[in-house]
Amino acid sequence: MSNTTEQGRGQTALVTGGANGIGWAICQALAARGYRVAIADLDLAAAQERAQTLGPDHLALGVDLTDANAASALPGQAAQALGRLDLVVNNAGMTDTTGKSIATLPEDRFDRLVALNLTAVQRICGAAAPLLPRGGAIINLASGAAWRPLALRGPYSATKSAVVALTEGLALDLAPQGIAVSAVAPGYTRTPLLQSLHDEGRVDLVAIARGIPLGRLVEPEDIAGAVAFLASPAGHRLSGETLSVDAGSQVAQGPLPDPAIAPAAGTTPGDAVVVLSDTGDTALRDALNAGADPEGTTGLAHVIDTRLGTADPAQALRLARDTARRCAALQARSPGFALTFVLTRGTGQPAGTASRAAQAAVAMLGRTLALEWAAAGMRVNTVLSQATPDAATDAADLAALCRYVGSDAAAALTGQLIRAIGT
Repeated sequence: MSNTTEQGRGQTALVTGGANGIGWAICQALAARGYRVAIADLDLAAAQERAQTLGPDHLALGVDLTDANAASALPGQAAQALGRLDLVVNNAGMTDTTGKSIATLPEDRFDRLVALNLTAVQRICGAAAPLLPRGGAIINLASGAAWRPLALRGPYSATKSAVVALTEGLALDLAPQGIAVSAVAPGYTRTPLLQSLHDEGRVDLVAIARGIPLGRLVEPEDIAGAVAFLASPAGHRLSGETLSVDAGSQVAQGPLPDPAIAPAAGTTPGDAVVVLSDTGDTALRDALNAGADPEGTTGLAHVIDTRLGTADPAQALRLARDTARRCAALQARSPGFALTFVLTRGTGQPAGTASRAAQAAVAMLGRTLALEWAAAGMRVNTVLSQATPDAATDAADLAALCRYVGSDAAAALTGQLIRAIGT
């Protein structure tokens, strides 16, 4: 993913909870890409300091998002202050750290968490939709807890599960206006809050890292990279989707005890890309091969297999396994090597029984490989794309997505089925 200012040049963004942690990393990533950013935070002084750090084109807004009326008014305030509004990032959120069960949690703490994590997101999305132009976007911050309950954290998991569903519904509702709505679900992320809990002895970050397949916590910059991609034109193809950036936590809780594959022999990072394709996939092959190096290049960083479009699930599995065996045997892999399987449905092609089976089979094989290869620092993801009549745009967008998935910016992304279908 490019670090130039071209992506967001002339555009504006509102980021809630932007003064610290993940929100601050997002603000920095967007500003680096040319966005003028409104940093909204409960701590106005901290937001003002951050805005000054970004530069004179950026501003701070103080707001208590547990006040539903204040949340509703925020997008309008940002649009007025910035002159327009192109992107909204609903990052602000909280969890409960009292250690009480839901039945014994004080009502005011329960209500405050729901107000910030869910009601504020609903209100901001509703107020932002009429202000955003065609091509605008809303990106919500969910959590890996959206798919599993966290005991003694109050209604945190419930609110994040609702955010995922809200994202899916809004993506459909706002598609006619040309507005993309997507979400990012962080795993355990090294935020100031988590670090303070570690320092107090309430959590053990070393033990947590050992229980994550890639063996590390997610960094705020990992989340910021995902948000920046979703905000890009190519990222709009993921409208309705929630991208899990969790270093493999969804794949399994805990890495394999012994590596199933040897780590990369070299220590020098590389950026060489190899594309495996069939002869019929010329547009995508050409887009992906732009700047790619031949197989065997020292520092091979990413292999993209686009040959899996067959509707026969058994054949798709054999092709995917063949690619995995070739990658496992490579001696010139770069640290952080990535393998991406690409499944593309043709224009108007229905997701029939066989193609659904092939998708499920390859995606689960990818998840299995992601778990088996995690100890070696290797990542595996599967991309599902739906072709449209505009083949050139499809190819360019899909190529951009594949490059992001294999890049350092997506270093915490593994074991995922990424549906680049849009609405």
